[in-house]
Amino acid sequence: MRQEYGYGEVSRRFEPFLVRASLEADPSLSADLRLASQIAADIFVNDGLALVVGGFARDMALTEITDKPLASKDIDIEVYGVKFDDLVAGLQAYGKVDMVGASFGIAKLTSRQTGNVLDFSIPREDSKVDIGHRGFAVRGNPNMSVREAAKRRDLTINALAFNPLTGGLIDEYGGVDDLRAGILRATDVELFGDDPLRALRVMQFAGRFGFSIDPGTVEICRKLDLSELAAERVGEEWVKLLTKSEKPSIGMEAARQLGILEQLHPDLAVLDTIPQEPGWHPEGNVWNHTKHVADSAARVVRDEGLTGDDALFVLFGAICHDLGKATTTEMREKQGVMRITAHGHEAAGVEPTIRFLKQLSLSNVVINTVTPIVRDHLYHVHNPNPTDKQLQRFAERLVPASIRLWDLVSRCDSNGRGYGFEPTTPSHALYQRSLELKVAEKPAKPIVQGRDLIAHLKMKPGPAFKPALDFLYDAQLGGLFASVEDGIDYYKTHYPTE
Repeated sequence: MRQEYGYGEVSRRFEPFLVRASLEADPSLSADLRLASQIAADIFVNDGLALVVGGFARDMALTEITDKPLASKDIDIEVYGVKFDDLVAGLQAYGKVDMVGASFGIAKLTSRQTGNVLDFSIPREDSKVDIGHRGFAVRGNPNMSVREAAKRRDLTINALAFNPLTGGLIDEYGGVDDLRAGILRATDVELFGDDPLRALRVMQFAGRFGFSIDPGTVEICRKLDLSELAAERVGEEWVKLLTKSEKPSIGMEAARQLGILEQLHPDLAVLDTIPQEPGWHPEGNVWNHTKHVADSAARVVRDEGLTGDDALFVLFGAICHDLGKATTTEMREKQGVMRITAHGHEAAGVEPTIRFLKQLSLSNVVINTVTPIVRDHLYHVHNPNPTDKQLQRFAERLVPASIRLWDLVSRCDSNGRGYGFEPTTPSHALYQRSLELKVAEKPAKPIVQGRDLIAHLKMKPGPAFKPALDFLYDAQLGGLFASVEDGIDYYKTHYPTE
């Protein structure tokens, strides 16, 4: 009976999970490999077949081809020949089972030893019943063959399956050949087009792996209607592209090639038509420049060890910094020569930045931090030698962003011409000064606060409070006092009265 589910055609052999576990340096992953092997063995005894699918199987094969370390640590196991209820009952012995995906035949097992989650599922068959990413009727079918189950996966490189007990890799659709050739290819032409989100997945895989896209797959993606996709799903794919790619520009160009920009992000799509002054930008139009800046941002994020929102601030700041050039670029005469200019593009970029980031359903924290960076990304050009007071005021103007984050994005902008990366830029010089002033991460804290006005000047909270505090803060930044008492004295002797 098990042969029906198919070991399939084993294309090559790898180390079984128990062997891999003994060689694995990460103790957490080693424990998860042992657990997965133990469960797979129990399923085998009960006339079932457990195969590792998805990213783990793909990255394992890619590691052999490229000699790059295994990236995926998420273990997804597809179980053949076992009813879902029986699978869940068996998993209970190994840890906590989460039934969030039960309607799709998915159970999440939390390891008692590591606390990591392993996904278990039975093969699923779906039918298109409505438009959009959610328009599917899905039901589990434990008796489906390995080949039929793999056919429903988006790309051939993701249709691989690995037997953790024997080390056999099952490759029904030429995924290994496509990994070796660096090509993204639809597993099944008809089924691929059922889910429009797959166009975004192709985009992010192109960036992550630096792969080209099969022309037939490009054609399918260009015909997909992406308008029904939920913003948060679109955003998830963009975040994966930017945070997991060594060169996000490859995925960004794929987004243009696949029609994603045209359908979903017109503020990005138009950049390919906006010229730049060749003397300043030998790389060409704004789109070319933005791609170079994005690649520099990915490098900076890696070099600085940025994670979470800090990484997103820099990456999306890089993507959005020149969106304002779409509405401000024009020919102007400068010293008797007509030049391509984009005066005021920094401020003009705020609105399209907010619009684009909302299209990705990014948090208000990301939106509110990226926008002042975009608005002031050329501060160092307009103010090459600010006074200490001006630089401290700039730190206040950037909130909730910081001079550190601003410098990282501006540094990427300076390195957006396709040359070698130069870490020492004019913006970085201002950042170094902000460190000395102790305002690199946040503005200076006001010495005199509202409670001091109440306590020392008997002022009552009201309209006069803010002008008084602003006056004192400005004096503080000018170095005119350094304590509450001196600040109050300064106010008494210098605050203008009617």
